[in-house]
Amino acid sequence: MNKQDLRIILDEVIRRLYCNDSELLREGLEWAISHRLAVYLESFFNGWNVDCEYTKMGHEFETKHDSNGNYKRPDIVIHKRGLTSREKNLLVIEVKFRNNDGFDFDKLVEFKSEPYGTRIFQYQYGLAISFQPELQLNWFENGHEITNQSRRRGISRCGFLQR
Repeated sequence: MNKQDLRIILDEVIRRLYCNDSELLREGLEWAISHRLAVYLESFFNGWNVDCEYTKMGHEFETKHDSNGNYKRPDIVIHKRGLTSREKNLLVIEVKFRNNDGFDFDKLVEFKSEPYGTRIFQYQYGLAISFQPELQLNWFENGHEITNQSRRRGISRCGFLQR
């Protein structure tokens, strides 16, 4: 699956969130928002595991750490459980209700970089999503931010994202 496929899927998943779960967005319930996003993502990723707050890595299911040994817990991951290769770890997503101003960017850069130190895994893509004050999607690849998409306007009935 490539970056463009992921963007199309994420646009649809976010549209569903706005259409079906707008009260979660009004209340700013990040964990509930992450859960609903994961539920919607599952229908697009047959053969992959979509997990929230997943804290394990490798076939021994060791506790997930960054390269410095610090405990990490990503909001949503799309992966094959127990496998650490880049090909088996598709996407890591960090969700914030309010614009995170880079708060989780370091985590996404870390998870997108080559395995190092105590971190034995690497994701193909990373995504930071924030909903307030505007919908913002920051995509990461190869250890760097590659796209910043802000959408102040363009959310119409049921949250369809206008292009």
